[in-house]
Amino acid sequence: MKRLLVALAAAASAAIGSTLNASAFTPQTTAATHAISWLHGQQTADGTVAGSASRTEDTVFGLVANGQAVDGFSTAGKTPIDSLRSHIADEEKTAGNIGGLIMAVSAAGLDPTSFAAHNLLQDLQCTYNPQTGAYNTQLFNDALALLALPAGTAPVKAKDFLASQQQADGGWEFQAGFGSDTNTTALVLMALHSTGALTDTARDRALAYFKVHQKPSGGFEYSTPYAPPGDSDPNSDAAVIQALVAVGEDPTGTVWTVDGKNAVADLLTFQFDNGGFGFSRPGSSQTATPDALSTTQALVALASKNLPVKATTGVMPSTCPATAASPTPTPAPSGTPGTGQLAQTGSPPIAGLIGIVLIGLGWRLRRRAA
Repeated sequence: MKRLLVALAAAASAAIGSTLNASAFTPQTTAATHAISWLHGQQTADGTVAGSASRTEDTVFGLVANGQAVDGFSTAGKTPIDSLRSHIADEEKTAGNIGGLIMAVSAAGLDPTSFAAHNLLQDLQCTYNPQTGAYNTQLFNDALALLALPAGTAPVKAKDFLASQQQADGGWEFQAGFGSDTNTTALVLMALHSTGALTDTARDRALAYFKVHQKPSGGFEYSTPYAPPGDSDPNSDAAVIQALVAVGEDPTGTVWTVDGKNAVADLLTFQFDNGGFGFSRPGSSQTATPDALSTTQALVALASKNLPVKATTGVMPSTCPATAASPTPTPAPSGTPGTGQLAQTGSPPIAGLIGIVLIGLGWRLRRRAA
């Protein structure tokens, strides 16, 4: 009888934890619906959102997380999934690209082993380096790959590699030499948690790292600011909120509240009257305006959810066919985003791209390029 009670208590505890992870705080449904409405205006006739694979995938995540149908988000009869299908070549350039695509396809309830004449799981397997355990040496992309794996299929060496990259400050960096940032740390934390590889020690060190980078606004900065004291930004808020939810923390709880302010409330301060979110708060400057990056990345966090919004199903191949061509690595940050091509998923943080240019001006930005 005692064993039965212990088992029931454990099951109840697991159920509570599952519920907390599913909705740690009250979902911000009105804000999310308003944001999705704004995003619809950024969709082109082929279904692409803001001309970007990343934004298109993030829109799929956001729609599903907020209980909205992907098929209902369309222009000229084309949905985000139609866009991803037609741009499959652009979608498969790195492990991060493929990982994001798998998560979007899975979120939409489709089969990643049969999408646009591709077995996406096979394609992802072909990016894996069994010698190092990395799908991509850029940890942001590597984490996206692990998040996309079916449950229980992550190689031990892959989990060990990602876990071993935790820095002395408790965070993870986009790639070697960049220094820790909250966005990569959040994504890695979700990836390690989803694969069952997150230890209590690594979790506690990462949470301590987040706490150091929580600002008086209640939100989070990208990394140590170039000009102290720096400020929070919506993309870092959204990333950290998701990571906290994933590991069972309430971003609106006492631990994560600073003088009555928290990251969820802070995230909402970046929303404009038209529904879009911007990197700069409305009214903070004459150039403050909504952007698709900030808006799409806010959606899952507003729903009190985290990546992956729906677990990937399917059998993960154990090998890569000799004839398969492995995707090329993501290039190092250079230039500015915004070409005529569909942008890559999991490309370098926007902080890395823009912040490097603005170091002399004493500023810093954040996360992956549009």
